[in-house]
Amino acid sequence: MNCIDAVEGTVKSIINGLFQLFVESNLDDTEYIRYVKRVMDSTDTFLQDNKEIAGNPQTLKNVLYGYARDLWLKRLADKMKTNDDDNDQISEKMEYYEYYFEYIYNHGTYPR
Repeated sequence: MNCIDAVEGTVKSIINGLFQLFVESNLDDTEYIRYVKRVMDSTDTFLQDNKEIAGNPQTLKNVLYGYARDLWLKRLADKMKTNDDDNDQISEKMEYYEYYFEYIYNHGTYPR
């Protein structure tokens, strides 16, 4: 295993732990997304300071972002399926929730 794989696996494990905390404690979406962003930004800072570990830290950041977002979206989709939403409704809602996740990730909150 090379260094970047170890970093990716470690951060994914941390994201999984945060996700479990989010689910078990019924945290607000904003809390989960902001915590994930902090972990990813901290990982990026580490990689920027240790460039010999990864040639392109942005690639890892994109992978981790997708991983954290997809974990969160899958939970929402599963909840919608148990509520007997049809597939068209779920697909439409998922597009919105992808936007919602990205907005909170980039802005730290969602306008009310």
